[in-house]
Amino acid sequence: MKKIGVVLLIALAGTLYAEVTIGGGIDMEIIPFQLIVNDDAHEPRRPGAPEQEELIMGAGAGRYGSGQGPRARLDVRASYEDVIGMRVRIQARTDGVGIEDYLQAWWQPVNWLRVDAGRFFDDRLRGKINDLDERGNANTVRIYDGDAIFTRFRTHRTNGQAGFMLSVTPIENLYIGALLYDLSPFTASSSSLTAAALFDAHPDYVADNANAYHRIQAALAYNLENIGLFRVQYLGAKPLVEITRISDEIRDDNEQLFYSYMFDTFSITAPRIEAAFAFTGLSGLTIDIGGKVSLPFKNWDRGPENVFEKEDEALLDAIYKTYKTGYIWQAPYQASLGLRFTPNDLPALEIAGRVDSKFLGYMKGVKDEIFFAPEVNFHVWPSWDFGFFRLIVNYGFEYIGATYNKAEQLVGKGSPVALNGGYRMGAGLSFQKTFFTNSLIKGGFAYKFAGTVNGVQEKAVFTIPLYVDIMF
Repeated sequence: MKKIGVVLLIALAGTLYAEVTIGGGIDMEIIPFQLIVNDDAHEPRRPGAPEQEELIMGAGAGRYGSGQGPRARLDVRASYEDVIGMRVRIQARTDGVGIEDYLQAWWQPVNWLRVDAGRFFDDRLRGKINDLDERGNANTVRIYDGDAIFTRFRTHRTNGQAGFMLSVTPIENLYIGALLYDLSPFTASSSSLTAAALFDAHPDYVADNANAYHRIQAALAYNLENIGLFRVQYLGAKPLVEITRISDEIRDDNEQLFYSYMFDTFSITAPRIEAAFAFTGLSGLTIDIGGKVSLPFKNWDRGPENVFEKEDEALLDAIYKTYKTGYIWQAPYQASLGLRFTPNDLPALEIAGRVDSKFLGYMKGVKDEIFFAPEVNFHVWPSWDFGFFRLIVNYGFEYIGATYNKAEQLVGKGSPVALNGGYRMGAGLSFQKTFFTNSLIKGGFAYKFAGTVNGVQEKAVFTIPLYVDIMF
């Protein structure tokens, strides 16, 4: 289906004598060296068990905070007088070759209306301060992307999805956009791993494109001259409760399985309303602040097997087992603030940072109520441009609160791991060289301090990351 679509688009573009551009790139984020301090080496061992190493060294792609391995991209675009166009991006990675991110066609019959179809992103309204600034710093502490401030228009969540979008600019500075995403036949509920496809298998959820309006994303934005950009949107989603394990698995010299960190995340996906304002009224300064209000939902007659997707039972069984028919779920509210500042009289200096928070989520039933833990994530990354390279310092701190029930008892108390929260902290130093306008090489070092989160001792990790992005 995808190959046929690409051939038709290219044929149409050629018939209209389209302007065709071909670009590409190679990027990779790897860990040439990593050192983990194993505090468990001094713990008592069972008889006959091998001694544990105090320091464990490792390297490779996909390790702690390393993102992905090498990737090559080929990007083909064609358009005819800004009326009709297409774009396709082919990516080759260590796990295979395929069309990712873009398989897109668009049509603009008049200058105030545009129609897009296929697989694509639209980032015109997305949060302006995001994790791309931190890419290659080993992300010592979890950092949120631009979607935490204001979610981008995105037709897909993983393999094979597509969508349809209308963009309207009826008057100057006013923008209206609406997107239906994850549409058939690009998503097959029997084979896709996406949350939407998983629940499309249930007839009482959205099951076909006729009901896809449940997943509509609709936004309105207005640019205030010399002040900033205001935007608001509704993002439809299928209710979903997830428990996901995130870990960095290593095997030491004794072939023992070892974790530098391991934690389970408990999250709720629900329809939500978002609002954000990006202030750009002062030269050199951007302040982008956004908030999200998720709508509560109630699963009247479904058991946990239809609402939970769970990978591991070790940490959050206390919540999983208390699920009962009739519970109301309220995903936490979210608030995010991003800042980037360069003084006019000191253009070599840039100060950037983010604060992200989650709070006031709950699960409420007739007999019980659980209040989800608040979270605060802080990052700052000032930098100085020396001409030959840019020096970037980054610091991150993440606080996770405790989770209580209505009797003010800690959830999971008495079990091996209770939801008593904790913190993570890390710092790093990077050297970045930019060339050919959009290409860069970045390396440095980062250190994540040891800490305890939900009763699990996380290791101290020293990392030398390398990030390369070459565009042509």
